[in-house]
Amino acid sequence: MKNKIYLLLTVFILSSCHSQDNKTVDLAKISSDFDVSKFYGNKIKKTNEIISKDPKSMSKKEALNLLNNAFFVKDTLGYYKTDGRFPTDLSLEPTNDWMVRNKKPTEIFGYGYKTVAYDPQKDTIAILNTVAFPKMDMVEDHKGNLMYLEVGKTSKNATDYNKIKEYISKNCKKVIVDDSDPNASYWEGEHLYYYLFKEDNRVEDTSYDSQGNKKSNSVNVTEIKLSMFEKSYIRKMEELKIYSVGNKFWKKNL
Repeated sequence: MKNKIYLLLTVFILSSCHSQDNKTVDLAKISSDFDVSKFYGNKIKKTNEIISKDPKSMSKKEALNLLNNAFFVKDTLGYYKTDGRFPTDLSLEPTNDWMVRNKKPTEIFGYGYKTVAYDPQKDTIAILNTVAFPKMDMVEDHKGNLMYLEVGKTSKNATDYNKIKEYISKNCKKVIVDDSDPNASYWEGEHLYYYLFKEDNRVEDTSYDSQGNKKSNSVNVTEIKLSMFEKSYIRKMEELKIYSVGNKFWKKNL
């Protein structure tokens, strides 16, 4: 009987983990075969369903409830002639970018998935070393392989950045690139390159009491941005001399 109970508990735990994996991504376990389109598929579908609704047909409460959802968009990425705008002949751009919207790409690279609206307090889409991120953008090539991703958050917790830095320092080696920004650091892991950025600010934090009275006070926050690049993507951009996100890595000085 005990064995059956343990078996049921194990199945439940595994099912829970699988369910969570569909909602959040453990960045410590990410790999190039991560199914990007599957992960964002229902999110994109739900976003499109929401924005297609007629707000006049809903009550104010229903409309506000819909706005509590995170919103995601998908775009096609292609190679475009830079015409001297960048120091290379071609650049990698989203097709909806205003600079290339009326141009035809020389080749389709893949697809980008972007978080365009989210609740910074409630939403969690990715986790690294117990630090939760409410937004994440991903790019896959035309074969469906993950090429790079970026997560970010505005943190009121001073330890969040330290936890991210601790994980990267433990699992990667620091690399020197052509970037003098003191807030940025660059790292190399076994399969990935990492770009980590932080900026400390002081902002007004506004809240309301039970009577609806507004309360404001100044708090310290840290803007955190982490980008992770597949080495195969960096090598390809370097070989083809494509000006693109992460280009500082293919110009690295090791």
